[in-house]
Amino acid sequence: MVEASVHWRDAGIILGWNPSLWDEWPGSYAAVVAGVASGTPYVTQWSVGARKEVEPGTDAWLLRQGGSYGLIGHATVLTQPYEDVHFADPRRTAGFVDVAFDELVVEGDRVPRDVLEVVVPEVAWRFQFRSGNRIAPAANLRVRELWREAMSALG
Repeated sequence: MVEASVHWRDAGIILGWNPSLWDEWPGSYAAVVAGVASGTPYVTQWSVGARKEVEPGTDAWLLRQGGSYGLIGHATVLTQPYEDVHFADPRRTAGFVDVAFDELVVEGDRVPRDVLEVVVPEVAWRFQFRSGNRIAPAANLRVRELWREAMSALG
């Protein structure tokens, strides 16, 4: 099992968000962005589909889908995956992890999908329909660097 944790330590996962399918942020997405900006991480559960091998401490990247595609947030995974009621169909279950969002940006400040495709081409940014897709360690390092540059540019 040591190998599995080493394997995940520097990897990341993608958390997909399409507001036309789910938009139940407490208050609104903008309200959560403001809370996180004031220094209060937003802790919630997020679907990782059928993925079973996510380790606490993994980077989780929020990918806005359905129009304004791009990276809009970073979280840290807090738990191993567990099953719970599916967010869109209460007759089904799905895999979830708890995450703590420590950085979120308004949709207009996203890292655009076109930029992600150039900097991290090995990730299929156009084909992220579900949450939980893994980002290999080397690619995740480049996502981290790109995110830091974007956050620095925002001031």
